[in-house]
Amino acid sequence: MKKLLLFVFALTLSLVLLACNGTTTAQPTTLAPTTAAPTTVAPTTVPPTTSAPTTAVQLELWSLYEGTHTVSAMGSEVVYVYEMVFQDGNYYFASEFMMGEEYYTFEEYGTYTVSGSVITMTPEGLDPVTGEILEGGRISVPVKASEMGSRAPREMTGIALSRIYTGTHTVSAMGSEVVYVYQMTFAYGLYTFISEFEMGGETYNYFEVGTYEVSGGGNIAITPLLGEEVTGTFTETTLTIGVKASEMGARAERTLTSSKLSMYYEGTHTVSAMGSDVVYNYTVTFMNGTYKMVSNFTMGEEPYTFEETGTYSVEGNVITITPEGLDPVTGTINIDYTLTFPLKASSMGARADRVLEMSMPVV
Repeated sequence: MKKLLLFVFALTLSLVLLACNGTTTAQPTTLAPTTAAPTTVAPTTVPPTTSAPTTAVQLELWSLYEGTHTVSAMGSEVVYVYEMVFQDGNYYFASEFMMGEEYYTFEEYGTYTVSGSVITMTPEGLDPVTGEILEGGRISVPVKASEMGSRAPREMTGIALSRIYTGTHTVSAMGSEVVYVYQMTFAYGLYTFISEFEMGGETYNYFEVGTYEVSGGGNIAITPLLGEEVTGTFTETTLTIGVKASEMGARAERTLTSSKLSMYYEGTHTVSAMGSDVVYNYTVTFMNGTYKMVSNFTMGEEPYTFEETGTYSVEGNVITITPEGLDPVTGTINIDYTLTFPLKASSMGARADRVLEMSMPVV
């Protein structure tokens, strides 16, 4: 279960370890799932910013909220960090915490309605509960932060900054045009930056992680790990800030666009074939309107790879892909940051919907 928050924490930990080991040069890489373990980081409270609600707007429900609270358990303090997403009558709640040196996550899905300042939430399989929209872009809702925990009212703060921004630019280098494609992901005071580009027939990735703070008027400040603060601005749809797209490149101001779709996803499923179980592991990359799917599996002790390329477009939460030479098919960008993708995992296999989770290139 590698949702967006786990993705941010996993990449942050990976790059911190690389920095500690003195590894800074970006290396050529191929797409593959990461195995970096996520870590719990106490959130930075982020006040609502861009288009801050006036008195008339303060009772509107925002689409994204963050919160945290601490309890005493097993002789120590347990910090719960969580988010809640409201979208088209459905909600998603995700919590994570450390207890006894073990990492835990908890998720809840359900539906909601709003009447005035009252939020009525119906968790899947449970009775409705009610919460309240507060002034200042906050809510108070009864949530369970763990499987065994009791449901209790918790205040959360609305977040104006989008979770994902993507961008691209082109420069002339080594006698040819180099296209940089990148994304920035923000969650709980941590950000990640991933860039991919091709040079001299080799594919490279550059990574950067750090912390961020937002302030009134749509202002944001990021502080890269081992770097200095960089300031920028954001709106509901764009982020303008200085980024480094490669290890040797200079930091320059770029404008990125908010996106529901990540650049990288991974997934797996198992089927019975030839008297045994065949495990398919696959990655899908989305960049500048084109996608590439790579599936790896072993059958009869022989390893196989199947690839598919095509184009894609996104409208709302619907993604339409057109495999090369084939008719378009559609998938869904889900409320929990996963992607339901109509995938064909082998040349002889049938196309079927598979749920993919956010991933990253190998660090």
